[in-house]
Amino acid sequence: MRRTHGFSLIELMLALALGVVVVSGIVQLFVGNSKTYTLLTGQSRLQENGRFALDFIERSVRSAGYMGCAPERQYMVKGLRGNWNVVYEFDITRFVQGHEGNGDGSFTPPLAALPTTVGAVNAANLYNDGTGIDPAVIAPQTDVLIVRQVSAGTPLVQTLQPNGNPVVRAPGGNPGFGVNDIVMVSDCEQAAVFKITGMNVAGNEATLLNATATAGDFFENADTIASPTGPIPYTLSFLGRSYGEDAVVGEVQTTIFFVAPTTAGANNRGNVPMSLWRRVGSTNAVELIEGVEDLQLLYGIDNTPADGISDANQYVTFPNVPDVNQIVAVRVSVTANSVDAVVDAGDGLLRRTFTQTILIRNANPGA
Repeated sequence: MRRTHGFSLIELMLALALGVVVVSGIVQLFVGNSKTYTLLTGQSRLQENGRFALDFIERSVRSAGYMGCAPERQYMVKGLRGNWNVVYEFDITRFVQGHEGNGDGSFTPPLAALPTTVGAVNAANLYNDGTGIDPAVIAPQTDVLIVRQVSAGTPLVQTLQPNGNPVVRAPGGNPGFGVNDIVMVSDCEQAAVFKITGMNVAGNEATLLNATATAGDFFENADTIASPTGPIPYTLSFLGRSYGEDAVVGEVQTTIFFVAPTTAGANNRGNVPMSLWRRVGSTNAVELIEGVEDLQLLYGIDNTPADGISDANQYVTFPNVPDVNQIVAVRVSVTANSVDAVVDAGDGLLRRTFTQTILIRNANPGA
């Protein structure tokens, strides 16, 4: 019985000390792994944000100015009532435009030209109430990019007379257009932009009606036509001249990229991140990529268009572009972040700027 006894106080204290050391090591390892995982997740999200943002912009910029077999811009007839510079969403005479953010809330040129909202902004859709974009929400230090093109055309099935209605192919009764769409009929000699005011579908063919109006908004078809540089050298009818079966009809598309706060809510520190937004045609603006806080643009201009080679000789901001038809490339810089805070310094966000120079495949189509 005298040999039976428990641990001494010293032994218990040593055991407890060793246990504390082991548990502390395990906790530190867990905390370190958790921080590493959070950091790597933030870096991955940052890189994805930047990569996807550039990918969206690249696809639109590369297609800017695509108009099929459209001729020089002075032979593009406008059938809409508004002047080219006020039918912003359908001004195909300027395939690339921009607005330079000055950092103080102002832009050059001003954002007043954008298709803006009417009245109060709808809270359910912060930047579009069905009629346009609210310029007040666009991040003041960022730039705004606008690119225009015509979608792949649908061929005519019969000759189109100057005052006639285009008849196009409509497989399964679907021509790919709808009433109120703004479209362009074109061949290699002339093009005309007009609004579809009605549609008659019969089998695999559709007749696109283009009724004119002497009054109405800018997007109604006018009873007289105009071209960017004055009267065209053809019979002055609504479509300018007749079009053969080699002509096609395509939808006019304007794509606007801008940076504004996300509608997804605050991050893990209660801050509302910025996002890259896109508006196509007259549809509502769509949030593309959360975590894009800045968009900066430079435009590559060809100062020697007469040499027949579309090379950028100089990169300038949009206010310094002498002629939009000289733009042959766009240098895009997007600053992306991790959305959620992953480090202790500052606001906790990781940031990185991604830059890419994008050549415009359809630059100077009339050269």
